[in-house]
Amino acid sequence: MSIFIETLKGNKTKTPIWLMRQAGRHLPEYINIRQRHTDLMEMFLNPDVIAEISLQPVKRYGLDACIVFSDILMIPYASGCDVSFREGIGPQVKFNDKFNFKSHKLDPVTKGIENIKKISNTPLIGFAGGPWTTLIYCLFDKEERSQINENLINRNEKKIDDYIDELTGIISNYAMQQVNAGIDVFQIFESAAGDLNDYLFEKWVVNPTLKIVKKIKSKSDIPIIGFPRNANTSGYKNYSFINQLDCICLDYNFNLRQLNLLNPNISYQGNLHPKLLLNGGDEMDRGLEEILLAFRDYPHIFNLGHGVLPGTPINNVERLVQKVRNN
Repeated sequence: MSIFIETLKGNKTKTPIWLMRQAGRHLPEYINIRQRHTDLMEMFLNPDVIAEISLQPVKRYGLDACIVFSDILMIPYASGCDVSFREGIGPQVKFNDKFNFKSHKLDPVTKGIENIKKISNTPLIGFAGGPWTTLIYCLFDKEERSQINENLINRNEKKIDDYIDELTGIISNYAMQQVNAGIDVFQIFESAAGDLNDYLFEKWVVNPTLKIVKKIKSKSDIPIIGFPRNANTSGYKNYSFINQLDCICLDYNFNLRQLNLLNPNISYQGNLHPKLLLNGGDEMDRGLEEILLAFRDYPHIFNLGHGVLPGTPINNVERLVQKVRNN
């Protein structure tokens, strides 16, 4: 069994490493493929491209896990929304309030997963956005998302309640679609968790995640990682105690001196600042060493506290991987 899967089972091993957004714009081999396609959605719906790009960082760096090349907005796409990715603007969603999820529209993703499993034994991570994070891309434009506030939430609370419930079921089903295709681990990216107060965090992040985990675990024993990015300490604590959650991913703002407040019976993932990896050098080394020291007695997967930044030098990633390996 791989050290990645062993760690997710709660066993202390040599520290495994993979990186969020490891497949992407810092790799010249990715850029070569990107330049041959008109838009990202075309790539997300091409099983051969999904397999090739997913495996690029594994081949280059020898990482302990592969993550499916995809996006959290595949669920809105499969639910009838018009989803596009524009250079310099980012993702845009024209919301279809009927929100009729058709799983067959994501068959290219499951085919891509099957293609990866045919040619690689590296543990494969499938994923989806959490209900709250997925929904805000549907309901709010880029400017509104950058300044989520109490008034905006209050004006939309009933609508959010209704769609959170619907998305919770859809995400559970999409997770099983990926499980049945062959993924080894499932991660829930609740990237906008930090936008919510404690009450709404419990209502729209913790409770839906509990339902998703319960649904998946009723059908599979696949390990599940949760990432409530930018939650406060209380939020991280409550999230870590979600029943049957196997691992909690910590963002770079989480104070590692407060690890003792979290569930001691799960595994941990994180949490180097991506800018430290971007800049490299002694500062990166110190950040790396602080993290390894903090987790010395815990089952821990080394990762960033968010995704690899464009322009990150390959030499810095190689240095990071080597130092984790030599720990």
